[in-house]
Amino acid sequence: MKKILIIVLAVVLVLVIAGIAVFFLFLRTPAEEPIVYSEYTFDEEYSNLADEDSGKIIKYQVTIEYTNEDILPLIEQNATKIRNNIDEIMRSTLSADIEATNGKQKLRQRIQDMIIETLDSDEETITNIYIQPFVVQG
Repeated sequence: MKKILIIVLAVVLVLVIAGIAVFFLFLRTPAEEPIVYSEYTFDEEYSNLADEDSGKIIKYQVTIEYTNEDILPLIEQNATKIRNNIDEIMRSTLSADIEATNGKQKLRQRIQDMIIETLDSDEETITNIYIQPFVVQG
């Protein structure tokens, strides 16, 4: 009777150890891949602001930050449309809007939203918009 009990306990112990090994070797979820951020930078542009009779001009260069390399050909295909839409956003912006609290952030968000819509994308792919330099003259 003692031998059978020892054999049963040994088999149970081996099965438990094998189960733990199988879990850690095969069933454990793999570590998430790190997110790789890439950038696409447009040429430097100038645009008038919407301020009436002020003659204010904005100098800017927009960089799109994205996480999916498959979007790059789509950005390149739509570069002219995106640049035009950015210019329209700038021309419809008042200098007071830019100088307001979070004004630059709101402008960046408008541009990001437009790019996402133009590319039929999302905020996980188009993660950020950078505007450097950002100079208002006049």
